[in-house]
Amino acid sequence: MVMLRRRTTAVTGETKAVVEVKKPDPVVEEKVVCDDKVTIVVDTESAVKDLRGRWELASVLNFVNVFGPLVSEKMKLTAEEIEMGLIECNVTNVKLHVALLKGILPVNKMLDEGEAWITVLCKKLAPWWPWIATGEIPITANKGEEIAEYKGLDPITRLEFLKALCELRVQQDDARKYIQENANEGAVDSRFCKRKLGGDGKNTSYWFDGNDIQGYRLYREVNEISKSAKSRKNACSDISCFSWEIEATNLDEFQKVAKELSSSKASSLAAIGEKIETDAVPVVEKYHKKKEMAIKRKMKKEKAVNVNFTRLIRTTRSCRNRMPATYTFDEYDRMIDDAVEESMETDQDDEEEEEQQSGSMGSDDGSEGDNDNEKENVESKEDTEPKGELKAKKMLTERPMNELNPLLV
Repeated sequence: MVMLRRRTTAVTGETKAVVEVKKPDPVVEEKVVCDDKVTIVVDTESAVKDLRGRWELASVLNFVNVFGPLVSEKMKLTAEEIEMGLIECNVTNVKLHVALLKGILPVNKMLDEGEAWITVLCKKLAPWWPWIATGEIPITANKGEEIAEYKGLDPITRLEFLKALCELRVQQDDARKYIQENANEGAVDSRFCKRKLGGDGKNTSYWFDGNDIQGYRLYREVNEISKSAKSRKNACSDISCFSWEIEATNLDEFQKVAKELSSSKASSLAAIGEKIETDAVPVVEKYHKKKEMAIKRKMKKEKAVNVNFTRLIRTTRSCRNRMPATYTFDEYDRMIDDAVEESMETDQDDEEEEEQQSGSMGSDDGSEGDNDNEKENVESKEDTEPKGELKAKKMLTERPMNELNPLLV
């Protein structure tokens, strides 16, 4: 992990050189106090710019990159989400702090209860602050008042709290064991020992860091050396003050920086541009392609869900729509009667269809066809009617016409 600290020089004698690091201009905030609640309106763009100009942010991102699996396997945050969490003090910021505090023994049971994590944070950092940070701790635990005070802090101060918490977390036994296990596997060079891409050999250096979850960034470190007029006689009179800037966060910015450095007249800067073009740009390009594919898959899923909601709901047959079975005699008799009625209706329908078909066929054929149909009908009726009725009908047909109708005589 990149550990960058302010460098001071020892001065012999009673007087000591004091390092003054110029902080960026504070973010303009408007505070409105209403019902014991503080509402803060922050300029997001300027706040993001101020955060990206701090070396502490690069250190925090590197810590999350290296020790993310140890802190929480489920928590997958991007660099932009961490930045907005520090600015807005939202749910992302809460999740990150709670996950870090749960790894510092003894674990407080109040971490998951509302905003109690702020009180736990102040209690954990107070005794360790002189060793893991500079100056005095901005807020301390004070009967719940520290919650409102933390919400009223500027993003830079919140970043200092998060950086100190990462320093305290890495001092735990499980973190040391995690480093030893990965070092034995041969991963110490790639994960725990970050190497710079290059520099101009004087004051400027370039760093490349990130992963597929957090994203990739290109940093530029600039060391500004000034000499104090009062201590020029001393050999160790140089006071070093460096600035830490983010040069690129996406593919377009990486390509732009690589093109500018490659076209530089200085051979050292041109070499850095070529290294960015060969080492960093392909990795960032692959990451952005994966990100675009993930966005497209997400949009397809959302579109499919919307289409399913807009479709008409069709009623289909299922076991739940069937009538429950009853085993009483009345119900059995009723079901048989219904079945008989249905069968009789279907028989009547079939007979009507047959009569219609026979009538249509009879109108088309001649008299011979009619006689044949009559004979067939007679034969069919003879088959169905009883033998006594058939005999009576034959006798009636054999009698002469004058006996049947006397008016014809």
